[in-house]
Amino acid sequence: MRILTDKGLEITADLVICCTGIKVNSSAYSRAFHDQLAENGALLVNEYLQISGMENVYAIGDCADIKEPKMAYHAGLHAAVAVENIVRSLSKKSLKMYKPGSLSMLLSMGRDNGIGQLYGYHVGKFVVVQAKSKDLLVWKSWKEMGQTAPP
Repeated sequence: MRILTDKGLEITADLVICCTGIKVNSSAYSRAFHDQLAENGALLVNEYLQISGMENVYAIGDCADIKEPKMAYHAGLHAAVAVENIVRSLSKKSLKMYKPGSLSMLLSMGRDNGIGQLYGYHVGKFVVVQAKSKDLLVWKSWKEMGQTAPP
């Protein structure tokens, strides 16, 4: 298979996984929040992830208009900040700002291979295998559930 990039580079590949992005599906909230929609259908949010003009309504994940790649990892970061801000607002404490970071991604290619990018730097097979490929971050799920992994 031959692929032509937007820069004019031609690449020959055996496998292509199309990851061209997403279109925000705003049908669930567009009528209720029509004044808070960005051009792409995402909800306009401030630095605390509150929907623009609303003090007690938060948006996270793909539906939040945040200039960063739409990834489940980022949605988890959004959720942590939104939850903390809800708790802080109930206690009349100042809110925590969400700050998008640099792109980090680890792509596991089986148990013994992978490639990635951390904080803008390329990382190779060794780092990805040690960090993710060996157990696919299953330990993280156990930790987030407050459980210990079975032996």
